[in-house]
Amino acid sequence: MMELEPQIATQIVKNLKEIIHFEINLFDTTGTIIASTDEVRVGTSHSGALKAARMKETLTIEYDNQFEGARKGINLPVLFNDEVVAIIGITGEKAEVEPFGNIIKKMTEILIRENWVQITHFNQQLNYNNLISMLLSKTRDESLTAYLASILEIDLKKPRCVVTGFFEIDDHKQNGNHEDLTHIVDRRLNHYTNSFYTVSNQMVTIIMEKLESTQLTFLLEALAKDITDRYHTPFVFGIGSCVDDYKGLAASSEEAKIAASWAKQDMTTQVKNFSDLNVEFILSAIDPEYIQRFVSHIFQNLNEGEIDTFDELLQVYTKHNGSISRGAEELFIHKNTFQNKLNRLHTLTGLNPRNMKDYVTLAIAFQLRKLPNVTGISGSGEVN
Repeated sequence: MMELEPQIATQIVKNLKEIIHFEINLFDTTGTIIASTDEVRVGTSHSGALKAARMKETLTIEYDNQFEGARKGINLPVLFNDEVVAIIGITGEKAEVEPFGNIIKKMTEILIRENWVQITHFNQQLNYNNLISMLLSKTRDESLTAYLASILEIDLKKPRCVVTGFFEIDDHKQNGNHEDLTHIVDRRLNHYTNSFYTVSNQMVTIIMEKLESTQLTFLLEALAKDITDRYHTPFVFGIGSCVDDYKGLAASSEEAKIAASWAKQDMTTQVKNFSDLNVEFILSAIDPEYIQRFVSHIFQNLNEGEIDTFDELLQVYTKHNGSISRGAEELFIHKNTFQNKLNRLHTLTGLNPRNMKDYVTLAIAFQLRKLPNVTGISGSGEVN
């Protein structure tokens, strides 16, 4: 039998009090008041309410103490799935309170049902969170994984991939709450019955059923746009390889994270598929210590602000295949200014971006610098 929690009962009574101006009591099925507009009565027993629960019928109290602990008014059984889960009582003269009886009863049943739906959804999502944690763990508890999958009615033998998404700015403070992000994801994924997800620490992890590549990309682009529009900060997704069953999902997750980290650096897309990575895949496999040493060497004469500025400059230069005029147009600067900035980059690093060999070195350095755990770049000087 469903049990009504006191805090939920209190909220229901508060909501009802805003509609009618009579004292309202909410009883459990033993006749004990668990919430009331008269707080003194909370915890006291009411044999009239107990009788209404057992009879499943409305009981009118004609006068105070007609039943032990009772005050005049009406008591109405509240049903959920045809079972009495509570009794709602309205204190007052019969003629005054009876017109509100059925209305208050129905409203209480609606509020209880809404609360049940919320709790059920919360518990289900908690199970999804735990299942995803198990599936992506390198030390998986197979029995617990099977149990969670069974209660969620998930067939773990279906082919799926892992999708990972997060905000482009690592220290982004959400202009909204955790539930907003969950609702946005849920709206896009509720038609994909073999997919499930978790939202935590501003990151979205989706165990996605197998879709055609273009269909999946279209879905994630739409989802990324929804999140970006809501939080006013770009959101990116990485897609791992599709695997035949759950045992390959941990590896797919690692791929998704790598793809998402490269999506953060790509000015042209918010969705990156691991299978589309080329040189990025190799760069991701390099020992972080060597990456740190390489990046620090290339940018030893630059500070963080300069690196950011030159990074944007080189990305635009790359995007337009070395066209100074088109690059300058995109950055809203004169082409001579664009040229001067390239010269300044050459002066500070000793690498000329117009020289193919030097360009490759610079491009790799800028890419590597954005990888996780690459920090501590410092220097001096100003970009002219």
